[in-house]
Amino acid sequence: MTRPLLVVDDDTDLREALEEVLRDAGYTVLAAGNGREALEVLARARPLPGLVLLDMMMPVLDGLGFSQEMRTVPEWKDIPVVVFSASAGNAAVASQVGARAYLRKPVDVEVLLETIGQHVEAE
Repeated sequence: MTRPLLVVDDDTDLREALEEVLRDAGYTVLAAGNGREALEVLARARPLPGLVLLDMMMPVLDGLGFSQEMRTVPEWKDIPVVVFSASAGNAAVASQVGARAYLRKPVDVEVLLETIGQHVEAE
């Protein structure tokens, strides 16, 4: 059984589209509109997500800030992160946050699902 996915993106339309694609692929999806919301979701989530799909540029708390805070919590620090962002420079940021993979928006659905399948952790 695969643990849920946490999608963190401030673009509501994109986030909802991703949720639909991922649910259609059989995943349970949790969602947050920024890094602060994502930390609140993690604090309540049982089981913990098996993967975080993370946008980098968001208001309130960006992807870098979120990942830094996430890594300070022992139960959360090993959750795989896949960076999902439009900026060309985010491949470097992805390595900075310890992401398992980096996807550039817009992404092909098959590539997205393949990448998630490679990195998501089961229960």
